[in-house]
Amino acid sequence: MNVVLVILDSLRRDHVGCYGNDWIRTPSMDSLATESARFTGFYPEALPTLQARRAIHTGNRVFPFTSHVSKKGDTVTAPGWGPIGEEQVSLAEIMGHAGYRTGLVTDVYHQMKPSMNFHRGFHQFNWIRGQEGDKYRSTRLPSNELLERYLHPSFDPETMSHHRGRLRQYLANISDRRSEEDCFAPRVFREAMRFVEDNYPEDFLLVIDCFDPHEPWDPPERYTELYNPGYTGRELIWPPYGPVGGISDAELEHIRALYAGEVTMTDKWLGLFIDRLRDVNVLDDTLLIVMSDHGHTLGEHGMLGKIPPYQYPDLVDVMLLVRRPGGEGGGQVVPEFCYDHDILPTILNFAGVDQPLPVDGRDLMPLINGQDLGRPHITGGYVDYVRFQDHAHHYIARNDGTNACLYDIVADPDMQDNIVAANPELVADLHAKITEDAGGSLPTIPDEAMRVAGPWYELNRPPYGINPS
Repeated sequence: MNVVLVILDSLRRDHVGCYGNDWIRTPSMDSLATESARFTGFYPEALPTLQARRAIHTGNRVFPFTSHVSKKGDTVTAPGWGPIGEEQVSLAEIMGHAGYRTGLVTDVYHQMKPSMNFHRGFHQFNWIRGQEGDKYRSTRLPSNELLERYLHPSFDPETMSHHRGRLRQYLANISDRRSEEDCFAPRVFREAMRFVEDNYPEDFLLVIDCFDPHEPWDPPERYTELYNPGYTGRELIWPPYGPVGGISDAELEHIRALYAGEVTMTDKWLGLFIDRLRDVNVLDDTLLIVMSDHGHTLGEHGMLGKIPPYQYPDLVDVMLLVRRPGGEGGGQVVPEFCYDHDILPTILNFAGVDQPLPVDGRDLMPLINGQDLGRPHITGGYVDYVRFQDHAHHYIARNDGTNACLYDIVADPDMQDNIVAANPELVADLHAKITEDAGGSLPTIPDEAMRVAGPWYELNRPPYGINPS
């Protein structure tokens, strides 16, 4: 039996057709859902990118970030952002030891930065270069005129120089793009097809970690035209994180169309990969898992990006489809709460591979088979903010309980009415549950732990604090 794990970065659950979206075209995922168990209570326990991947690859919680130290060779200082610990064993290491051929295809360049080791344990790994600020090509390539097309006069001058630098690097990286096949999602899934063709009928584990639909959002124009035809304004493919500010309603609508276009393009190439699995008679001997790591705020609550105090559904509601060999039980909906660190034990148990060390995650197959894991709520964190979710309430606060928001999601599903002031006892109870899940205390992350070490950072440092990605 084979295992294919597909991770799609920044894909919001509410932007996928099989999860209820009626305006974005995702036919591949919608079709896959008819052959899969579709999870509606699936969440990341730690954000953003590398925190989620540490949980996925190890089966262990990363929150509450008690031992965070930023690493050389990186400018992202968010607590929990770092490599897989040397004391931990990864999914690839375990499956490789069990006799599987293991492969990683990814354009998530954060995993390949100095001091990171997410390719550890893979027999093959293919890094598709050039995403976001990957230092791939000369920044002399894009002209100032090209750069200005993607900037906005309302952007905060204090952050503009760093943002301009990252955007210039990205435009340099894609300067030789000529067709859709040169975009990142197509390149990732084409290399994944090659891995399958090179390795079947040997049993394999393939992890496809696709950065799309993460920003920058620049799919071929025909995809954006599906959602905002005739737009002639600025192409804000990579708006800075923070308040919407001076961005107009028309520009915000186009930002959403750019994101939607990226989702549709990614869905198309996921579908082509699944078709290839079927063509070579591998699909029905494969456990196929497709998931996202987190979402992205697109103007909700007046914000753009992935901002720790704004852990609302647009950021934390993620998708998970689990297709068993033969499409067994396809179309089932699983509403119970589960986490991204449940992926590893689910794969190992389904493959009949022993776990060499205890893990925090739980096998999800019992949920598919109608059992209950007994999780009445989920908790998690992002930088120094925590959240609690159950079927009645959604709570967000700083680790110390300040700047808190509480919502009755039954009476107020859009989370517009913060009821924290009227419910002090409930707030205390929910914060206590978060603290209990975190092992009894929530850390204060000192500034020293979040500084980036070494002179490399001084050449690349942003002029503002934590730089989530």
